[in-house]
Amino acid sequence: MADIVTVTKRALQPLNSRRPWVDAGMIERTRGAAHLGAAVRLVGPRGEFLAWGLWSGEPRFPIRVISWEPDTTLDPSFFHAAAAAAVQRRVGLPLTPETDAVRLIFGEADGLPGLVADRYGEYAVLTREGRFLDPYLIAIASGLTESASLAGVLLRDDAGNRVLAGVAPPETLTIREGELRFEIDPHEGQKTGWFCDQRQNRLRVTAYAGGADVLDVFCYTGGFSVAALRSGASSARLLDSSAAALALAQRNLTLNDCPEAATPERCDAMDRLRSLAKEGLSFDLVILDPPKLQPPHGKADRAEAAYLSLQGLAMKLVRPGGRLATFSCSGAMSRARFDGVVAKAAGARPCRVLERLAQPPDHPILLSHPKSEYLTGLIVELG
Repeated sequence: MADIVTVTKRALQPLNSRRPWVDAGMIERTRGAAHLGAAVRLVGPRGEFLAWGLWSGEPRFPIRVISWEPDTTLDPSFFHAAAAAAVQRRVGLPLTPETDAVRLIFGEADGLPGLVADRYGEYAVLTREGRFLDPYLIAIASGLTESASLAGVLLRDDAGNRVLAGVAPPETLTIREGELRFEIDPHEGQKTGWFCDQRQNRLRVTAYAGGADVLDVFCYTGGFSVAALRSGASSARLLDSSAAALALAQRNLTLNDCPEAATPERCDAMDRLRSLAKEGLSFDLVILDPPKLQPPHGKADRAEAAYLSLQGLAMKLVRPGGRLATFSCSGAMSRARFDGVVAKAAGARPCRVLERLAQPPDHPILLSHPKSEYLTGLIVELG
């Protein structure tokens, strides 16, 4: 028996517009035990049906909406079908370059809030925000396996990774992006092991790499640098704080026959940017792809200040006429706000936008959930 939650009058407009999160302040009253992962029937002040959801266990957003159809039954077969539908939505997408590393499930945009599934060849790797979908993960993995012909599905979990379907992926996997090959770690690497969301941006940024000296800040496993060197860059300096990531970056440089022109450095990125400036070094192309700078709730200005400082340090290293490719992966940083940060960091220095970059089509944006538009990028030319 599902819990019944009556929402306030002010909740009607966002829910009728298919907003997938229910704020605590939208809840008028609850009938039921409100257990983590339990099904919730959301109704309006007059008892009219609005949506089906699950208790998330989060104080600010206690309910995640799963379905807007009144005759839905939130059982394993529903979630099996939802996973299969997500895979089907990827069929025929114009992914550039051609790849076997694809996002199969992108959370709210695929009706599975907080859940991410990335395909790497014959395997899929899952991560999730919260545990409210845990009763249905086996069904979701089964839906993925059957619809995508997978050998195995792995769940990444701080408490210990576990296989949800088939067999575990090997310690490392080799994926392809166009003519490039990359070794990834699906068990311990960041997120699910690779940043599929930067696939088309690697292609766009490296169009400016011919003959360039490149600085790749927060390089992770070297995706941008490998692509730049294979596109004709003269040199690449790779900065990251993770020894494991840099070890994989070195293997990826070797795998793609471009290790000699690369200099990987384990360091604190911001400290190294300062020291490079003091050494008088500069570059034709600087790539700045930092991790999410997540502020505490209500403190977005702190994240903006951190982005501003980082942009300023990077710009000091761009030669006159050189380019900066810069990114934010925070849903809290709107495109307009990011533009403002970059413009402010440039100050009096001429700064021209050459290209605007975004997430690829296997990371679809749900217009009723603005946070699903999280990856913002610019390629700018600095005078």
